[in-house]
Amino acid sequence: MTKKQTPSRRIFYGMEEGDGMKARIYKNALGLILGGQTLLFGLFLLFHKDFMETKGAYENFTNVMDDRHAATILIIAGAMYILCVVFNWNRLRRWAIVAMSFIWLIFCAAFFFRELGGYPNSGWILTIGLNAAIIYEAVKEDFE
Repeated sequence: MTKKQTPSRRIFYGMEEGDGMKARIYKNALGLILGGQTLLFGLFLLFHKDFMETKGAYENFTNVMDDRHAATILIIAGAMYILCVVFNWNRLRRWAIVAMSFIWLIFCAAFFFRELGGYPNSGWILTIGLNAAIIYEAVKEDFE
């Protein structure tokens, strides 16, 4: 009886891991999810004005995060990261993941300041998790 051998590389639709766009999408699914969430939240802010409206000590900071500029930055960062993954633009991808992490860290602070200002929300907890996933993606990712 012969022992069944398993392939040393993952096979995706008949392609080896390093071949083609489908294989890159499969290999970098977490990065695509993170880029997509960043893009979608930017679109959400674009269409929901005053989402971060706060009265209190941190009003100026949280209102800046509610601006169309923040929405535009999120849309650009998310779309840029998705394009970098799909088209294998690794040099730009390094910068895009750092930008996404920074932006989500700023949003975490904004949500936390809303919490301190008397507007209970769980946004800061979710953005901590999202930022941890982004940092994990940056650490495990091969940018060669």
